[in-house]
Amino acid sequence: MTTSGHTSDDADARTGRERHALDTVDITLAPEACRQIARLFRAQRADAEALAARAAQALDTLDTLDDDTLAPWDRNILAAAFEALYEDEHTRVRHMDEGLGALGPYADNKGEPDDAS
Repeated sequence: MTTSGHTSDDADARTGRERHALDTVDITLAPEACRQIARLFRAQRADAEALAARAAQALDTLDTLDDDTLAPWDRNILAAAFEALYEDEHTRVRHMDEGLGALGPYADNKGEPDDAS
């Protein structure tokens, strides 16, 4: 339906134009596009893993700081932020894994360098 309230069938009827099989658009991705998406997913996954590791390291560092270094409320805010970041990045890794799984054989990086930057 268009914004004017008419469907494309109405427009075809008004113009006398018949629909043909070639009027449809195939949005199936080409194999190379799927491989490019897989490369992007792997790069995003690596970024998410690195950020999760940094958040875990920051939490460990926060635990080792003296009590005089941070006010208790600041420590709690930072701990909550680092924990949330850690969890969000692990969720992001799972999503990238699901995306790679959905790409099937195109997600296989045989013959490609590990760092396709």
